Amino acid sequence: MIKRKARTIPFGYKLAEDEGGYTLPDYIEPIESELQALEEAKKFLKTCSYREVAIWLSAKTKRYISYVGLRKRVTRDST
Repeated sequence: MIKRKARTIPFGYKLAEDEGGYTLPDYIEPIESELQALEEAKKFLKTCSYREVAIWLSAKTKRYISYVGLRKRVTRDST
């Protein structure tokens, strides 16, 4: 679990739950399948546009991400 820093839950994460199934609004936990897809998407950015990759990523994970959100996520991860 990771301490939540902002209102928005980043792509690849979800609100954490305790053992009883209750959500913990101050913590997030990773979604491995989305994070793996995001790593794969970074490779596609070498040959495709952010828009194209965001559409592919949204279709693959069934979770929407805009091309602007993808760009922010990629640039923040690389710094």
